[in-house]
Amino acid sequence: MPPASPQKAEPTTPNPPSEAADDDETLRAASDVEGDDDEEEEEEDEDEPRLKYTRLTKSLGGVYRNGDAVSTTLVFGDRMVLGTHNGNIHILALPSLAPLRTYHAHSASITSISISPPPPPPTAVQSRRQKDVTHDRYISVATSSIDGLVCAVPLLPSTVPAPGQTLATVPYAKTEITLKNFKRPILAVALSPNFRADRIFLSGGLAGNLVLSVAPAGGGGSWMTLGMGGAKDTVLHSGEGAISAIAWSRESPRYVAWTNEQGIKIMRSHIIPPTVAKGTTTEEVMGNPGIAGWIPGMGSGGRPAGEVAWKRISAIERPESIPEELAALHKPRLEWIDRRTLVTTEPGESAGGSLNLKDIDWGDKEKLVVGWGGTVWVINVFAGSEEDEKNIGWAQITHIFQTDCAISGIHMYTPSLLLLLAYMTQSDEDAPAKSEGSSKDGDDDSSSARFRRERKTALIPELRFIDLETSEEVSADELMMSRSEGLAVGDYHLGVLPAMPDIVEPPNSEGGSGIGAGIWAAAVNPTQIFSSAASVITSAGSESRRNSVSGASSAFQRAAKDKRARIEPSWGEDEKGTKIFITSPYDVVFATERSQKDHLQWMLEHEKYQEAWHLIDKHPEVVDPDTKDLSMYDEEERKVVADRDGYSSDSGSSIQPSVRRYSSAEKEKRRIGELWLQKQIQAGDWADAGATCGAVLGTSSRWEHWVWVFEAAGKIREITAYIPTTQLSPPLPSVIYEIVLAHYLRYDRPKFKELLYDTWKPEGTRTLYDARTIVDAVLRTLNNREDEIKPGGRDWSLLQGCLAKLYTVLAEPRNALKRYIMLKDAQEAFTLIRQFRLVDAVADDIASILLLRVSDDDVNNAPIDKLEELTREPLDLLVDEADKGILSPSRVVTQLQAPSVPLGPLLLFLYLRRLWHSASTDTTTIHSSSPSLLAPFGDLMVSLFAEYDRPLLLPFLRTSHFYTLSTASQICERRSYIPELVHLLSKTGQTKRALFLIIDSLHDVAQAIAFARTQDDPDLWRDLLDYSMDKPAFIRGLLENVGTSIDPITLVRRIPAALPVPGLKPALQKILREYGVQWSLCDGVATAMRSEVARGMDRLRHGQRRGVKFAVGSDGAGGAGGLGLSIAAQLEKAMDPLAADAPPPPVARHEVCGVCRNSFTGAERGTLVAFACCHVFHLRCITGTARAEEEAAADAVAEEGAYARTVGAKVTHAALIREKVREGCGVCREARMAEIIV
Repeated sequence: MPPASPQKAEPTTPNPPSEAADDDETLRAASDVEGDDDEEEEEEDEDEPRLKYTRLTKSLGGVYRNGDAVSTTLVFGDRMVLGTHNGNIHILALPSLAPLRTYHAHSASITSISISPPPPPPTAVQSRRQKDVTHDRYISVATSSIDGLVCAVPLLPSTVPAPGQTLATVPYAKTEITLKNFKRPILAVALSPNFRADRIFLSGGLAGNLVLSVAPAGGGGSWMTLGMGGAKDTVLHSGEGAISAIAWSRESPRYVAWTNEQGIKIMRSHIIPPTVAKGTTTEEVMGNPGIAGWIPGMGSGGRPAGEVAWKRISAIERPESIPEELAALHKPRLEWIDRRTLVTTEPGESAGGSLNLKDIDWGDKEKLVVGWGGTVWVINVFAGSEEDEKNIGWAQITHIFQTDCAISGIHMYTPSLLLLLAYMTQSDEDAPAKSEGSSKDGDDDSSSARFRRERKTALIPELRFIDLETSEEVSADELMMSRSEGLAVGDYHLGVLPAMPDIVEPPNSEGGSGIGAGIWAAAVNPTQIFSSAASVITSAGSESRRNSVSGASSAFQRAAKDKRARIEPSWGEDEKGTKIFITSPYDVVFATERSQKDHLQWMLEHEKYQEAWHLIDKHPEVVDPDTKDLSMYDEEERKVVADRDGYSSDSGSSIQPSVRRYSSAEKEKRRIGELWLQKQIQAGDWADAGATCGAVLGTSSRWEHWVWVFEAAGKIREITAYIPTTQLSPPLPSVIYEIVLAHYLRYDRPKFKELLYDTWKPEGTRTLYDARTIVDAVLRTLNNREDEIKPGGRDWSLLQGCLAKLYTVLAEPRNALKRYIMLKDAQEAFTLIRQFRLVDAVADDIASILLLRVSDDDVNNAPIDKLEELTREPLDLLVDEADKGILSPSRVVTQLQAPSVPLGPLLLFLYLRRLWHSASTDTTTIHSSSPSLLAPFGDLMVSLFAEYDRPLLLPFLRTSHFYTLSTASQICERRSYIPELVHLLSKTGQTKRALFLIIDSLHDVAQAIAFARTQDDPDLWRDLLDYSMDKPAFIRGLLENVGTSIDPITLVRRIPAALPVPGLKPALQKILREYGVQWSLCDGVATAMRSEVARGMDRLRHGQRRGVKFAVGSDGAGGAGGLGLSIAAQLEKAMDPLAADAPPPPVARHEVCGVCRNSFTGAERGTLVAFACCHVFHLRCITGTARAEEEAAADAVAEEGAYARTVGAKVTHAALIREKVREGCGVCREARMAEIIV
């Protein structure tokens, strides 16, 4: 794999105390002084680095006291443990780096550090148990040293500090110290994850033995030698050279990996995790009794621990590139992977990395990554099958690749990304060739010697990201470590703290997270001390770039303030994501993913203002709310206070200025936006700068500033489209819009119109600009002779339209109407006339109104129908206003009769015709005044109708009385309008002349007959017959069209005998058919009449034969003596047999005599006569006898007695009555007479 050209990051550190110098820089980019390719280096400088670095050396003065140097380091949770070459152990708190405890346990360099129990995976929400327990005494720390000792103590002593003491000064109790002397240098130690319970640890060193030690439960504080002092030791492996690294698996402590000079070994441990069902919660795992099975001898899951404990399951050989005698020098790095600590997204791809375990599914296996020399392995370790006792597990290499460096540290950053701490020497590029040559010659000693000499020329270490899929380098940063040229590959150490997730599935959910939390809980009396306020939510930084920038971690900068304020320091927002610690003997460098704030700062430093603006727009929280010196981006806002009546306006209300306070993000966006603008303008990119203005400028003051900038540069066009189209608050000064409009008025008038009509469209009378100022500018342009604007031209029409629009906005409709008439814009003109009642404004120029829609071409070529359609709306307006005085017909006629009016007579005809039609059809408008309106123009209308609409002339002559007959006759005679002339002659009594005109001129028999019929003059008929007797065509016409006016027999007899008449026979046949039809119709009618009369007579006789009983009673209805039916109802029932069975109608309350109008009562004794029409009369009223009421009653009694028994008297009396009623009902007869009179 070809090496990438990394960028150098120099985390400068204070030299050890003996060489302390000015060291204020925390990080600086190293420049390549000897580089030849400057352009390529500049391009690389444009790439943003993946991580940011902070040098912590300045805060670790106590570690480097007395010339001491760091030999190894370990970070976990919120603690950091440093081991030095003088044998000192420093325990520090993170992120404050406050020393918690320092003790001296060895007399030589410390080679490794181990803790128990291992830190559990991070959780977003701590349980109650985790929050309550914060004692570091539950954590055991073991260290190994060249002096052959292994020392294990609690992280902090359990002794309560005495008054005046601190935890840092309280000594450990003897029972807390476990010390083991192996007599040979120990290079690696690893405590059992369950050390507090099983007291087991593994160790190995130059003796080549992997030793399993079981320490006494009480410690004891005495020196323990191998095989003595009560300790129980077991050699698990030996004979393959020095052991340099030991590591327990993390997800479940089932495996142990170690390295010696021959390769990598993996074996099963003594711990078999209990079987945990899916869905089991964290609390259930903590209380699971099966945890006791992790203690040796107990076993779990149905298999005793002894059957699988400490049995090797795999071995991997040492890389060929490392000679056997140098295997210990190239210290291998082992890293068991806990999937619960991996982010599932690449750094920079999201605002925060997710640790959702469902995203990573490795199944029932563990992952181990190994870096040794220049070789990298990724190994899957499987547990094997419980049914097969021989199959206790196996390992599988999934990835292996070579690098161009020696690996000083390795960590799996994401499931697809490896983090390497690379160590290189000056001759690394030549080393493979030399090694091959020496191998061929068998000169291993010379190769080793060369290698040892070349160590003195070490290069600057690099922090690299490697893609596992492609084995290619993604990014690399050079770390300027102090005295790096003299350091070896084993002098560097890489420590990583996982990020805190937003959401983490429960440890035993369907993610296969293992039961590491249960180990922790069982070991520390279910506690969680690694999660604290210092933990932060993970966040992937920006995309990796081959560069690093200067900057210090905010968490470490806050540490001092927090300590002074006695506040527990915590990781800040800038330390989101995974935290990386790189240590060398003289330096400690902290690296973490770059936050959005760092991303913003980097973009600002590299003048990437566009990306910075969009970043703040999307994530406003990246801006520090304490940002100062941005007051220029605040501005006054006018607040209008309404009057008492609730009406508010700028003129009628009080205005109170106030300062609008924008958020820091908004103000920073505007500041960066203007930097973006300045950069574009300096580059001459005015078009993009205009678009940027639309996006970044938000206040009227800044808009005003930048519009003037564009105007001064002559680039108004580039910013016009982005100037606000709605009113800002406070408003943008109108002069800004006016200078833009003035520019387009001079150089681009169509754009000027577009701005006025569409872009900056007025809202009623409200505009963004001063309309009066624009009107004056347009008028000056129209009156300026230098502009050569010709009337009728495109620019002239455009500007006139703009003026009309502006006058409308200024509430000057008369001036606007004048412009629309000049433009012949009928739509707008009539809208103004009707909206503002501007009829008087056009009273002196009626012809222009009529011709608004008539073009010059229409004047010369359009037919009358089209002209009538084009003038319909103005004619309607003139007709509507005819009787209102302003546009009287006399005024209209006078103006249209002027010779200068195009189409004057035609327009006059259209107007008068419309007015006449309106007067004759609409009786609700001007019909009452139409005689006075049309009377003066009768002769003119005859002339115009004769000229333009002859079919209308005859109806006009027939219905109108306002024309002179002689004038009309002269016009019709001059134009040979015979039908019209015939009508006029008939009106003057010259019927004979009219008839002869019809006969001689029209030769129309039918019209002649119709004329004679309308006149109904026998002399006229004789003249017609006399004239027609020598004309066969007329004779035939008379025969075909004659009706009842002429006797057909008389007509036939007058036909000369010798005169041939073509079609005589058909004409006679037609007469005969018509008479036959007429006779048939008459006969049918007579037959129908006879049947109707017969039915009526039958009904009458039936009614007459049927007697009707009268019973007259009081006004009340019903009762024995009451009126059962009204007289009229009885008569109707008697006359209609079909109504006999019908229900009786309601009884009339009052029956009166048809003559005297007196009501009939129950005491009525006289004779009553009822007619079929339902009218009833007293007999005395019909006969006309005048008697007093008493006489009438007596006569009635006498009459009844006189005629009761004499038939002759009855007949005589009936004859008298019949004579009186022969003419029928008197009331009905009078009604018929009244109708005839009316």
